[in-house]
Amino acid sequence: MQSEERRSFVRGNFSFNIKFKIMTKDEYEDLKKTNEAIFPAFKQEPGVDVKDKEINAGHPASASLINHLVQIDEKLDLILDLLSNDKTVKGLCGQGVGLNISGSGMSIMVNRSVEYGQVIHTKFYLSKFPLVYMDIFGEVVHVAQVDKDGQSHYMLGIKFLDLGINDRERIISSVFQRQRGDIRKIKSEQ
Repeated sequence: MQSEERRSFVRGNFSFNIKFKIMTKDEYEDLKKTNEAIFPAFKQEPGVDVKDKEINAGHPASASLINHLVQIDEKLDLILDLLSNDKTVKGLCGQGVGLNISGSGMSIMVNRSVEYGQVIHTKFYLSKFPLVYMDIFGEVVHVAQVDKDGQSHYMLGIKFLDLGINDRERIISSVFQRQRGDIRKIKSEQ
């Protein structure tokens, strides 16, 4: 019997830390309208490759610079969470672990229940060198409770909402990069 692949994008099975915030579809639509009013649609200049604007990964100072910038970003997020006077907003933020990702969605494991159909705002690093930081909205399309070590966790299937072509390409590129690294590791062990 031949299996049929129904995915249109390659899926990478690797873990990564995620920060997330749960919101309703109405909150998401309001935020989207506000962002569109403040930041009109970004139009890439014809003939300019996005990679030309990235940090030169071959330079020796790049790794330390990227690590420094990542740590600053994480510290600022923590400071903002601690200073937040709005306890309802603070209660909706959480951390989880990404289990796999593709150009159309991902699976994540969290320690709180999330309802089917809710919108989740995620922020995560697929790679720190080269830097691949993602800030993505998605809809929860699958929820499964998993009991692990006497605690309840929830595996969520997320379908990306309004993901731009550049972000999709960065995800697919990161998946291929990880897969190539795994193949090299296997070949070196033989």
